[in-house]
Amino acid sequence: MSDYMAIHTPVLMQEVMGFFNKHPGKSKFIDGTAGEGGHTKLLLETFPTSKVLMIDRDKAILDIALTRLSNYGSRIRGVNSNFSEISQMEVSSFFENEYVHGILLDLGISTYHIDESGRGFAIKNDEILDMRLDNHEDISAYNVVNFYNKEKLNRIFKEFGEENWSKKIVEMILEYRKKAKIATTKQLSTIVEKTIPRKFWPIKIHPATRIFQAIRIEVNKELEHIENGLGKLLQFLDLGGIMCVISFHSLEDRIVKNFMKSYLKNEDYQILTKKPILPSESEIHKNRASRSAKLRVIQRIG
Repeated sequence: MSDYMAIHTPVLMQEVMGFFNKHPGKSKFIDGTAGEGGHTKLLLETFPTSKVLMIDRDKAILDIALTRLSNYGSRIRGVNSNFSEISQMEVSSFFENEYVHGILLDLGISTYHIDESGRGFAIKNDEILDMRLDNHEDISAYNVVNFYNKEKLNRIFKEFGEENWSKKIVEMILEYRKKAKIATTKQLSTIVEKTIPRKFWPIKIHPATRIFQAIRIEVNKELEHIENGLGKLLQFLDLGGIMCVISFHSLEDRIVKNFMKSYLKNEDYQILTKKPILPSESEIHKNRASRSAKLRVIQRIG
């Protein structure tokens, strides 16, 4: 059991709780990306009669969250799974039926993974190239960087990283691989730094940020899980139930936007956010991690 105790600040928490307040029941919730348990704790405190089913694919972080929230007793239950793979039985066994009043997805990478896990999520640290959220997965970042061919690397860097220098970076990676394996985040970030001319480095992020994002998405099949999971979770909403989804980059938000847009003509649902809700300047000032967050909300009305 990790002794990690950093405090995670939930993103857009006032806005999320405001939407969940619209449902008259407000007692049964699914936190599909529980992480450190920040949003779950807020739900439990905001709605004193509530129960929360906490789902996370990373057992280590789920155990941390359950330990932190153990004083809530039977009001919480943890499920070590991806939200796209949650079963009706797992939901109904906790809530006595499969319908809930609120579902929350915070699609961002957690503070724990960046600061503490040692799995290669943080560019600033020199860690092994892993990036698996679930360590039972077969493919790690090491496999991607060292064994994917030129075409596959270029595809994921362009599609998942939207990196303009992808071809040059791939060429440098292939050259490096002729001499030695790329085993650490420092080796990979240095390759990217040397490839992109300094005058073209982005102002607010590390030049390797998009490459790291692309590899992480590939390793964890993140976009596939979002595409498969949104519709699956929606079926658990009770009448009046609300699903809030917080995304952190354009690829995630595009999927969420198109998913909700597909329900525009469905009389059983209404979209409560014509445009995504963004964090206030005050929240960004207090919590820099919130700066790229976007909240979209859909409600079942029929």
